[in-house]
Amino acid sequence: MAEEEAKPKRRRGAANTALQLVVASIVVGAILAVLDISPINFWRGIFHSVQDVLDLIGANLSEVVRRLLSYLILGAAIVLPIWIILRIIRFARDRS
Repeated sequence: MAEEEAKPKRRRGAANTALQLVVASIVVGAILAVLDISPINFWRGIFHSVQDVLDLIGANLSEVVRRLLSYLILGAAIVLPIWIILRIIRFARDRS
């Protein structure tokens, strides 16, 4: 059983990887053709979506920061005492 775990994972050859990329490109190209989407329009849509999200975050940045800080404080009120207790228990256990 240990011998099975010690076996290295099989590496893919360059030809196998190239074939997979060709097949994936054909499939994606066919889907884009059916949907009548050009690669330029696809990437423009992606970049516009990212830009819209960044604009939204920028417009509400102070609210986002305020919420993140309140979540940090609320979470720390639970996490830190539990962490301290676990550290004390672990320290006491290691000393004995």
